[in-house]
Amino acid sequence: MTELLPTRASFGLDDAVEIEVRGLAEATPVSLWHLDRKLDEAVATPDDPIVGFGRLDAGGYGVEGAGAQTALDVLADPLDRLRYGFVVDFRAGRDITGVADNVRRLHLNAVLFYDWMYRHAQLLPTDEVFEDALGRAVSLATVRDLTAALSEVGSLPMGYAAVYAAGREHRPEWEAEGLYHADGNPWTLGDDFLWNVDPSNERWVTHLAAELAAARAHVGFAGFHLDQFGAPKRAQRRDGSVVDLAVAFRVLIDRLHAELPGARLIFNNVNDYPTWSTAGAAQDATYVEVWSPHDRLDHLGALVTKAKALAPTRSVSLAAYLSVFDGDEAAAREAMCLELATVFSHGGTCLLHGEEDAVLVDPYYVRHHRMDGSTAEEARRYYDLAVRYGDLLFDRTAVDVTRTHTGGINEEIRIGASVPVATDCVPGAIWARVLAGSSGTVVSLVDLSGQDEVGWNAPKRAGRPVAGTTIAFERSGRSAPRVFVASPDAPGLRRLQPDFDGRHDVVSLPPFRRWALVWVAEGP
Repeated sequence: MTELLPTRASFGLDDAVEIEVRGLAEATPVSLWHLDRKLDEAVATPDDPIVGFGRLDAGGYGVEGAGAQTALDVLADPLDRLRYGFVVDFRAGRDITGVADNVRRLHLNAVLFYDWMYRHAQLLPTDEVFEDALGRAVSLATVRDLTAALSEVGSLPMGYAAVYAAGREHRPEWEAEGLYHADGNPWTLGDDFLWNVDPSNERWVTHLAAELAAARAHVGFAGFHLDQFGAPKRAQRRDGSVVDLAVAFRVLIDRLHAELPGARLIFNNVNDYPTWSTAGAAQDATYVEVWSPHDRLDHLGALVTKAKALAPTRSVSLAAYLSVFDGDEAAAREAMCLELATVFSHGGTCLLHGEEDAVLVDPYYVRHHRMDGSTAEEARRYYDLAVRYGDLLFDRTAVDVTRTHTGGINEEIRIGASVPVATDCVPGAIWARVLAGSSGTVVSLVDLSGQDEVGWNAPKRAGRPVAGTTIAFERSGRSAPRVFVASPDAPGLRRLQPDFDGRHDVVSLPPFRRWALVWVAEGP
């Protein structure tokens, strides 16, 4: 079976774009697309399976050949469209080829190295091979090999670092700088695992910055994933004064940015706390780890929308762990696809996939789920669509016009289907979303018609193809618009021929599963 793999997770403006073609039996043409335009074609052979397209302008592209397809993007900064992955296995001698392949396959342009370190308050070990705080075997040589390999394929290796944690060995050293409940007991994660340290304490900040600088120099990290635990939000110091963590975190991020020039920083806003404060800090993306009461698919969309409003020039990534994979794989696969469709269609991405073939089910990333072949293939299709049409989905000029242009009394865009259509995320209906941006109008249709609930971490029924969907666009000029449709199952843009009814240009969509992306292009 033929597979197309970009040689990098993201390409820079000065990089030559190359595609590896695997499984070739004969010479095969491979075509390069930008939206609806075919830009170039090259021939791959079994003896020369790498095709090159030279340097390209910034944007998202599709690649097709031998019945296979992939996507790529060219970005001035990979974090302009962050696609976050993870790696957790740092055993001595592990094969890292599968991790690098998965990064290329899903276009994961930043990878979180989860629990790579010796201890939370002492990142680097004294020995090359050691046990982490929970007794897992770690080889620092493997960590270095992975940072080098992922950097080579265009992904930023990001080291995990808790911003205010000391374990058993280091607690006595930081007890005076700890955070305390009103009754004098310390704030901890677990009964005797980690103790919270005041992140605004000068001695701690100086220590943390030095630890991060040393880790960056000795391991090769591009930057750090700065973690917190969600609580406390306010706490006491030993002297009884109160620390407001929403303020302290922002000050800490800005300080680390100054102390670590050139390092990329991503802070974890646990359950959206305190995004309103940290979104303005000197970091490189807005990241939210999602928990209840953010339970529904529309809550995921709202988190992305809010984060983009707080920091319009930054990517947004959500960590919404699918514990549903502990049950039936097929039902969990449907939940995964709907989560991805929701977040991508709102202009965000997910930290969900990583390792060689894994999906996250738990905040302790070591407890992940290895996907079966069908689930892995579905994940690839969704990432490919988001990357290929990133110019539409991640257009920072786009405005959400759903409630002003469709549904209710709005006549500008009318959507009809064999099932109900709604502008809200409701079970039993197609969920419609409309954006107006620099490239035209983008309509996302997420099919929830077969579901009886909309929780993102709940088993879902298999999505059946939805037939008979029409969209009518009110004509404002003299000629019919150019209208296209794509989906994860059919990623190439298919042009639709409108019928003019005297006021609207009406198009009929081909059957689609779960998510259809409709683009009304500007210009002739």
